[in-house]
Amino acid sequence: MLSSLSIGRRAAAASLLVTLAAGCSAAGPPSTGSAPAAQPGAKRTVSDNRILAAGHGTTSNASGSHAQGWFSPDRHHRVRTKIYWGNYDTSTITIYSSSGAQKGQITSGLFNPERLFVDASGSVYATNIGYNGSNKNSITGYKAGQTTPFLTITNGVNRPTGLTVDAAGTVYCANVGNDTITVYPKGQTSPSLTISVASSPEYLATDSKDNLYAQVGTEVEEFAPGSTTGKNLNLNVGSPGALEVDKSGNIIVLDDSSDTIDYIPAGQTNPSKKISVTGFPFGLALSKDNKTLYVSVETSAGPFVIADIAYPNGTSLSNKLTTNAGDWPVSVSPDNALGT
Repeated sequence: MLSSLSIGRRAAAASLLVTLAAGCSAAGPPSTGSAPAAQPGAKRTVSDNRILAAGHGTTSNASGSHAQGWFSPDRHHRVRTKIYWGNYDTSTITIYSSSGAQKGQITSGLFNPERLFVDASGSVYATNIGYNGSNKNSITGYKAGQTTPFLTITNGVNRPTGLTVDAAGTVYCANVGNDTITVYPKGQTSPSLTISVASSPEYLATDSKDNLYAQVGTEVEEFAPGSTTGKNLNLNVGSPGALEVDKSGNIIVLDDSSDTIDYIPAGQTNPSKKISVTGFPFGLALSKDNKTLYVSVETSAGPFVIADIAYPNGTSLSNKLTTNAGDWPVSVSPDNALGT
């Protein structure tokens, strides 16, 4: 059960979103400030992301094209992974190879990117929650190897956060501005389906059968393809955050009440494993071969890193990227974008 403090943080964050939506204008982005210092033992919920997204997150700048302190569970895998690391403050996506080399950067069409997802073809999508004249409340998509958007979606988008794309190329967007999830068939810019939910949806995932999973308030709900009615999975997770679903239907979820990564077997409600994270975890990305899990983590000192862990047998995370190029948005793909 959530503590009164956690509930209060979520309520305050929801109120902040309403204020932002009403008060922001075309004048430009919210001012950037410094991230509040992390207190020992403090627990941040996903809703604290909303406070960071209001312009109070760490201002990050890439420092060179190689990361330090590497250990990679995927280094022996035949499928090489590229890591896409978004930066809310600088409106960039920086792309790295699995060896740590910077392969490129996307800036066009981005404005305060909140979440990223790379689809089966290697196209990367971003939800943009910022305001910049006509470029606000959007989803932008970029073909593999390209840095200008081939797709921009604004219809039905309202303060977008969660984002996922299924095997057919259908785009799903969580909108905290009006508590909806909008669904866009491949290449389309108007929603074919709008799902209303009870409270702010922040994270989405799909499985191999195109079922949609959504973090909705303190619940994780599952929606059958084409359905607008979700089923509460009753997961025994104190405060669910970022989600991933592996090829077998097992759910990976961040528990923001305990800063743990929880593995929940398909059809079960209790975690089979809980992995503690040092710092404050925000985003998850699972490699295509389902062998490496990547996590964006805000360190106690303030900057974000990308950590990784061998899935599903790893027991602790190791720093993967420490270039200070991004913050919470992270996604991964096979080695098929922006060079090799």
